[in-house]
Amino acid sequence: MPRPENALSPDDGPVPAFAVELRRLRADAGRPTYRAMAKRCHYGHTTLSEAAAGRRFPSWEVTRAYVIACDGDLDEWRRRWCETADQVGDGDEDGGRSPSRGSTRISGAGPVPVDPGRAGTLPELMSMLDDLRGQAGLSLRQLVERSWDEADRGAGTVLPNFLGSEYLQGRRSPRAEDVLRIVELCGGTAADLRRWATACDRLLPASDDREAVPGSGRPADPDPPGGPRELRLMLGTRLRSLREARGISTEKAGHEIRASHSKISRMELGRVGFKERDVADLLTLYGISDPAERASLLELARRAKIPNWWQRFGDVLPSWFEVYLGMEEAASLVRTYEVQLVPGLLQTEDYARAVARRGYPPASEEEVEQRLQVRAIRQRRVASGGRLGGAESPRVWAVLDEAVFYRPIGDRSVMRGQIEHLIEVTGQPGFSVQVLPRDAGLYPTGGSFTILRFADQSLSDVVYLEQLAGATFLDRPTDVELYKCAMDNVGAAASQPDDTAEVLTRILRDI
Repeated sequence: MPRPENALSPDDGPVPAFAVELRRLRADAGRPTYRAMAKRCHYGHTTLSEAAAGRRFPSWEVTRAYVIACDGDLDEWRRRWCETADQVGDGDEDGGRSPSRGSTRISGAGPVPVDPGRAGTLPELMSMLDDLRGQAGLSLRQLVERSWDEADRGAGTVLPNFLGSEYLQGRRSPRAEDVLRIVELCGGTAADLRRWATACDRLLPASDDREAVPGSGRPADPDPPGGPRELRLMLGTRLRSLREARGISTEKAGHEIRASHSKISRMELGRVGFKERDVADLLTLYGISDPAERASLLELARRAKIPNWWQRFGDVLPSWFEVYLGMEEAASLVRTYEVQLVPGLLQTEDYARAVARRGYPPASEEEVEQRLQVRAIRQRRVASGGRLGGAESPRVWAVLDEAVFYRPIGDRSVMRGQIEHLIEVTGQPGFSVQVLPRDAGLYPTGGSFTILRFADQSLSDVVYLEQLAGATFLDRPTDVELYKCAMDNVGAAASQPDDTAEVLTRILRDI
């Protein structure tokens, strides 16, 4: 029998409190032995045990391994680690460093920065990538094994066995997405990923040389839609409704996939990854025999393993907005009602810059530009249809309160440019813009909101409500129906889409 762990109290300080949370994570995972955890994450069992002992603050790499072994949420634990690191002096108790700070460290060692921006040739860049792997203490085999473990959890894609060695030894020209995956597996942060992405853009072959999507006759999509966490949330919500409809307990569902009831709860909340085998077994238990419905949900599980394009902007995007981006990517229709601003998908660059500066006053110019890049990518993907499997872009239907155009954002030229852009957009396919006149009277909506509809009819619509410090996602039918009625009401009172250009031209004359 394993020796019991020493008693800890979160009141003893940030390090014991962090250890208590690690122990709680392990308990929720069914209390696997540390030797079993070591096999899952390829770290020593003694190192993992020491991380939860509460004596020293573990490095991020050790914490990351512990979380992986317990099927935890890496994004959530990255945030917790950073918060604790700040409390104990930036993690110096154990040589770690906050993963938001942009340096790579070996557990217990000082910082050894690898700056891909200094690479002048592709071989130099690959040599730096190999240095990064060495600093992370990973062999090529461990790198591949870690990618498989994380892919099983829905936290990334698999790195094929041959790619790492052929890339690092210069025998094959790498793809940017594989380079970034290696950086991520080595503990790279969002800032690291952005630096490596810039170096890849500068030194790798042109995008036309990317590996083609099998059978499609077109290059691979460098920015496939959706993301692990967002698609996990969608799939988990659907599985929960199926389970509840059949009156099946979480205990019975957990037994079906050889897991605990808490694992089922975490799956339904989108906090852990999905194995396709587990999803298939649950669908059988829930009585889903229709081949089309099963295929749709299993495809969602597969897509949840594809990394999202916005991961390299993670240090300037709040986690709740990343969730929204994943849903926007998967949506077939985006309906939005705005009372203060032009929606992000319809903003000009100058208008978006003015909004970013006013909405995030402490942000540096670099952070403002990063937010603009995210907005530009969103707009480009909607306009070009650059989505997974050639799926169509979502149709954007926006109703704007007329007061939006009389609220100055930037100077007069910025506002005029924004209105002229909307006039141009109203004539484009896939976009519908309406203006709710100022004299339309009261329409109780509670403020701005967005309704997301998905092509997969088995997925319910989702209402997105954004606040200053967070966001709310509503998917219960009664809540969604309430906002659909509100959208229908303001749409009926607003200008008809065919008349919007004329309305905007009149407003343009006024300002």
